[in-house]
Amino acid sequence: MLIFKLALKDFLSIKFLKYAFIPLLFSFLFVSILVIFGFSFLFNYFNTLFSIDENSFWAWLYAFHFMQVIIAIISILFSSLVIIFASVFLALFITSFLTPFIVKEINSKYYHYEIKNEISFIKIIFEFLKIFLKFIAFFMLCTLFLFLPFINLFIYYLVFYYLFHKLLILDVTSSVLDRENFNFFQNKFSPLEFKFSTLCFYLLSTLPLLGIFLQVFFIIFLTHLSYQRILKLQNKI
Repeated sequence: MLIFKLALKDFLSIKFLKYAFIPLLFSFLFVSILVIFGFSFLFNYFNTLFSIDENSFWAWLYAFHFMQVIIAIISILFSSLVIIFASVFLALFITSFLTPFIVKEINSKYYHYEIKNEISFIKIIFEFLKIFLKFIAFFMLCTLFLFLPFINLFIYYLVFYYLFHKLLILDVTSSVLDRENFNFFQNKFSPLEFKFSTLCFYLLSTLPLLGIFLQVFFIIFLTHLSYQRILKLQNKI
């Protein structure tokens, strides 16, 4: 709770609020484009699929009004799912460029921790590739449940949470920790406190615009959490 209050206080400062508007702006433009073209693309796809042959069963089925309504609903659902996940990970990607500046600001203000052996860029890329390959494997495995009602969407949410959690933790810890502590942390499971935090952030990220705007807060909170829980440092203010 103390870390939450500290992170919220930092986030509401002018400097960090300016940072927060950067991913919000870019993601909002991206979401607007997806909203305009995403639904139209899916609807046209289904329309073409059911209109190949006027004498076919699919064309006959599509002639019913209720089928057109169902197709429209499916288009909206899939478009919404794509838009939510795409906007979240785009905001996460944009915020990653701000993370070193956010960490530096927090460190200089509260912890004064000096990194002696910095993590190489190649090491970060290697960890990113490991995460992405595992995500692809999990995603392909989950396609086996694609046609099970309700379960499919729930499983995909879990898979994308894995990606969200791993990328967010990698982004923060690679800026906060030195090489030795980073390797130690990566070789063990993330503490429950980190998992619970990223799960809450993930659920917030599914809320349009709010989750995008709060990406900087997520970084601030996890930065404080990393300094205090991994490095065992105390707030010097």
